[in-house]
Amino acid sequence: MSAYGREVNETAHLTCIWKLENIGVTFDLYSPTLTAQAIGMTKWNLKMYCGIAGPIILLISRKDKDDGPDKIKIKFELSFLGIDGLPLIKEVGEKQFLKGDHFVFPKFADEFQVFFQRRIEFLPKGVLTIRCRMWRIGTEISKSDLYFARTLFETDRCFNDLAIEKFSTLQVGEVKKFLLNPPSSKYYKLTLQFYITEKNNEEYLCMDIKYHGIAWHNIKICLLDFEKKVVHSDEKSGTFCCSFFDFFKRNELIEDEASLLPNDVLTLRCEIEGKPKIVWNGIENYSFLNSPSLATKKGGMHFGEQDQTSAVPSSSTDVLKRLLEEGTLSDLSFRTYFRSVPAQKCILNALSPVFKAIFSRDMREKTRKCVKIPDLDEDTLREFLSYMDAVGELQWRGAADLRRAANKYELLELKRRCATFLISNLSAGSICNESRTNRNSVRFRYVTRHGILSIRFVAKRQRAKF
Repeated sequence: MSAYGREVNETAHLTCIWKLENIGVTFDLYSPTLTAQAIGMTKWNLKMYCGIAGPIILLISRKDKDDGPDKIKIKFELSFLGIDGLPLIKEVGEKQFLKGDHFVFPKFADEFQVFFQRRIEFLPKGVLTIRCRMWRIGTEISKSDLYFARTLFETDRCFNDLAIEKFSTLQVGEVKKFLLNPPSSKYYKLTLQFYITEKNNEEYLCMDIKYHGIAWHNIKICLLDFEKKVVHSDEKSGTFCCSFFDFFKRNELIEDEASLLPNDVLTLRCEIEGKPKIVWNGIENYSFLNSPSLATKKGGMHFGEQDQTSAVPSSSTDVLKRLLEEGTLSDLSFRTYFRSVPAQKCILNALSPVFKAIFSRDMREKTRKCVKIPDLDEDTLREFLSYMDAVGELQWRGAADLRRAANKYELLELKRRCATFLISNLSAGSICNESRTNRNSVRFRYVTRHGILSIRFVAKRQRAKF
């Protein structure tokens, strides 16, 4: 942590959650431009750089042309979000920025830790989440800018099937060379060398991959049977070369030669993954919000805008709630992946222009009694319909999912209230309470995907399929 490092709890003038999907080991990229209305209409970028076997460099820069003052003093916090919803790595600093000025953290993170040693923590499902918070020093916070940005990388992949004929005649130390066809092959070439070594009276299949040029690769070698099914595989990453020692025992091949050595031919598959390329880099969502003051109590939290985010109990709302739960007088049902939830078409028409269009135009849903909504889970759908029937109470655990549903179905007031609620109640207390009790809930996972928290799913590394 920097010399300025300390826990920063107050609401920021600007908050940006930047998601990097399918990012590779080497990169040099800028975030989308962030215009901070709450900081005098100044414009900002984040930049992240990582070379070959070097540290991850992170910097914050002010654009040389914006509508803000010539100089402005800013406190800022940059972090990689962690498994507990708090930063795994955090740096905090202060600087008086001129136009075109920047601040650099030259050793923000260790490349090996982030991409290899602790990859599951830092890149769950291949996504690295960066949070930036900024405060204008000496200025009270009445408004707050909230950005959700995303950069999507597409990975070049290719497959090479290699047939090693007359396998039984190969001697220990004899080398077979193959020229591979890597992605973006006009810039460099890859060579695979296959050979057999002997160790402790056992013979092993071995391979070396050599790069003629500087380029990062992830390479997976697979042993195929006569039906081209994978029997065994190994995977490595590197920049100049990588080796697969003791890949498979020779005598195990011979013992199952009918399946693994048809016609005395050994078949290997080499999967090559090159450096990812940016296919999209932009702002997914932006809000300019009121920033109510927060009073955080030990072991709990105070909800901002309480009068707007909770419903007042009454006999009429109790009746509506019971009608919704029991499905009384419902003339429509929504189906999630697992079950149906009853609804009233007249209420949907009145409150949502999207639903009105669905039920007014000549669509299949107009005459159907059941409408499929696979992108919402049952709990979120019930809360969404409860709010539309004026009986819902906005809670931290459901606000993020409701915000997504409100955005899709154009309930602008609900969307605004959810966004305000989430940013207002983002505190260590709310994060930890939710992580302890509902870490595996669909609602909590949605919050992590949209940048309020970051949960590290304990899962195997998954690559995007394009």
